[in-house]
Amino acid sequence: MQQSQQQQQQTPPPYPGMQQSQQQQQQRPWQTPQGPGQWDNQGNPQALQAQSWAKAQQETMAVNAMRQRIGHDSVDEETARRFLRARDWDFEKSAQLLYDFIQWKQTFGCPVNPRSCLPELLKGKTFIHGTDRNGNAVMYHFVRKQDPSVRDLQKAVRSIVFWAEQAEATSQTGKVTLIFVRAGSTTANSDVTLARAIAPILQNNFPERLDQVLVYPSGPGFRIAWSTFQWFVDPSTRKKVHPITQQYELTHYVSPDQLLVEFGGQDSFQFSPAAIPGINWWDLEPNQQQQQQQPPQGQASPNPNQHQYQQTGSPARTGPSKQQGWSPQPPPPPQQQQQQQYQYAPQQQQQPSPQQYPGYH
Repeated sequence: MQQSQQQQQQTPPPYPGMQQSQQQQQQRPWQTPQGPGQWDNQGNPQALQAQSWAKAQQETMAVNAMRQRIGHDSVDEETARRFLRARDWDFEKSAQLLYDFIQWKQTFGCPVNPRSCLPELLKGKTFIHGTDRNGNAVMYHFVRKQDPSVRDLQKAVRSIVFWAEQAEATSQTGKVTLIFVRAGSTTANSDVTLARAIAPILQNNFPERLDQVLVYPSGPGFRIAWSTFQWFVDPSTRKKVHPITQQYELTHYVSPDQLLVEFGGQDSFQFSPAAIPGINWWDLEPNQQQQQQQPPQGQASPNPNQHQYQQTGSPARTGPSKQQGWSPQPPPPPQQQQQQQYQYAPQQQQQPSPQQYPGYH
């Protein structure tokens, strides 16, 4: 009889912890169910911490292996971890993505020299200013300042990459919050070609940098445009897009003291050439001369080979054929042209003054 009782006591329960008494339950109040993974079958409250520790160790081993394959001098620990996370810790896919990124930096010419895309930077379409509530750098992009008919695609792409690099270097968290401003834009400002060109560059070479995209305002027009553009971005990026219908909703992401006045904030910052890092006031003079030489939009550039037809008492006009009362006036002789050019040469070589560009010293 006593042997049978001892055998029953030695028989294990169907699974550990099944036949615990009420007294044992009172001694372990942390066993109250809080969700899956909070404890193991043995009633160990440190199981979740152990799992987190094991996961961290595996990630560290993967990062070290990635740096060993690519080269410790070519990639740091943070970059290797970021590219691994971008491919869900698939080692081979992450290694290929990181290798392509290193090759792209060499062929694209990174870091981008702002002088290589200065005309696009001066338009103020894109710039970074302030931080959001999470400490991410805030990048503004104004659709109304886009004009596909006059922009240079290569310089436009380089200008966006330039600001991406600046946000990457200045962000406290290494991430960026993009405020995509659609206010005041029309269909003429839509630049699908630029979007198709820049989307794969940002996805493949700046992974895990974008934290969120705030689209303001987001009405029916945005939904139509987004239905087409969303297929050019990966699914993880789509989840980061937040349509903003009311202006006050922006303060949920960016505090008023960091938000521009245009969007209901308190920051009176206005974009100027002084906001472009790495640019001096003397870099702006050639660009200003080039803009002055360009004809206004809608007018054709003058043709130097056309003869001028002048009439007494009337201003000079240009035309390919003779009209009544007009006599052709041939261009001046080469010696006279050289003399005129020599007379105007000192005026062209006049040095600009810093007062022309406030904000530079």
